[in-house]
Amino acid sequence: MAEKSAQQTRTSLAMKHTTLTRRTPRLTGALAAAAAGALVLSACAGGAGGGSGSGSEGGSGEGYAFGASDEEIKAAFADVDPITITYQPSAQSSEGIDAYRSAAFIENLETLSDGKITVDTTYGQGIAGYTELPDALVDGRVDIAYMLPIYQPDQFPVFHAWVTGTTLTGASPLVDELAANAAIGELTWNDEQLISEFRDQGIEPLNLFNSAGAVAAMCSDTHETADDWRGTQARASSQAQTSQLNALDASPVSLQYTETFEALQRGTVDCSLSTTLAADAAGFMEVAAHIGYTTDVTFARGPGGVYAGSAWNSWPLAVQQLVFDSMEEEFIQSRRGDVEGNYVAAQTVREQNGTFTEMDSDLQDKLKEASQGLVEAEVEEGRLPEGSADAIPEAVDKWRDIAADLGYEDKGTFSDYDEWYPVDDVEYLDAFGEAYFEEIMLPHRPS
Repeated sequence: MAEKSAQQTRTSLAMKHTTLTRRTPRLTGALAAAAAGALVLSACAGGAGGGSGSGSEGGSGEGYAFGASDEEIKAAFADVDPITITYQPSAQSSEGIDAYRSAAFIENLETLSDGKITVDTTYGQGIAGYTELPDALVDGRVDIAYMLPIYQPDQFPVFHAWVTGTTLTGASPLVDELAANAAIGELTWNDEQLISEFRDQGIEPLNLFNSAGAVAAMCSDTHETADDWRGTQARASSQAQTSQLNALDASPVSLQYTETFEALQRGTVDCSLSTTLAADAAGFMEVAAHIGYTTDVTFARGPGGVYAGSAWNSWPLAVQQLVFDSMEEEFIQSRRGDVEGNYVAAQTVREQNGTFTEMDSDLQDKLKEASQGLVEAEVEEGRLPEGSADAIPEAVDKWRDIAADLGYEDKGTFSDYDEWYPVDDVEYLDAFGEAYFEEIMLPHRPS
């Protein structure tokens, strides 16, 4: 596929999300035994757990055990009244590689509920914009949404603190992309302060903290050395990114996402910090085809998450469990969208005669020092757990090892990613997603 144009690739990848099929989670070892035990408990006591019992309080009625067959799941919905779930995903439409996760979520709910769940989907933030979504979830205008709490640091200060934590992850086109999301996901699900930050406001976390893709600098010319960065006008989208740019002696610019393409085109700004997926959607790489990336540290990511609103507590247990179990596919398809964004970026940059350039080691050292300072400041303020500056890279190393054990490896760089990533294998990331869900999210399953 390397000879295809970036536009042909976008079209090809966008078509694939319509062929997603739901896969029953595969359990092995202790997890399989736990699921079997849950089936016994369900038969004896009318419950239906699947996690460790530390998940959110379940709704009414009987549920089903994690790992149940499609037929067993449908049977659990036999006595459930039909329900419509109002859903607002992050994608602007049902087309495109950023819609993988919403397509999978809708299919899981409507198919496995045996038609008892209807998902009423509104794309493009048509019901509520990101800054309004927390209120929309609580007042019932939206039941489930992909939300960006990063836009409300005063309302979600612990979430915003974890944004600084994403700076201490690495960056590579495949392995670090997987490891960073799993590592931060593990640490945030273990942070009761963060979970309570949402539940205390009437919001139920489903995919608590999706770190999203690595952020790189999309620039009008190469930015590799300290001289290249000194005085550069660069768009930043968070306080953490602003602090990082200051450490590089650059000039951070606050600019709306929708205004960035024109600013890059006119030269009003020199660079924009962005993921490849977002940059492709907005066309940034057509006017800023020189990408500066890091390896040992990253620019702060732009995380979001999937959350349910006030309707959550009214749903039967089987509905809650199916919604939560669908977060395994949500995680997988999120990673698929991110890494396929890297795939398209490799082609687009080549077509635009651009470059991929790793920032020199001195600059990365400055970024790392600034990033560690950001994390330590959040620890001192009590918004991050003690020892986070060490725990984050340790967790990334752990998930790098898990990725390696599962057979994932970077066989090249960002620039030749389209030549070695198996983009046609739509199940390529399943094994990693299953490992993450079963180890980290399963204990939080409603029961």
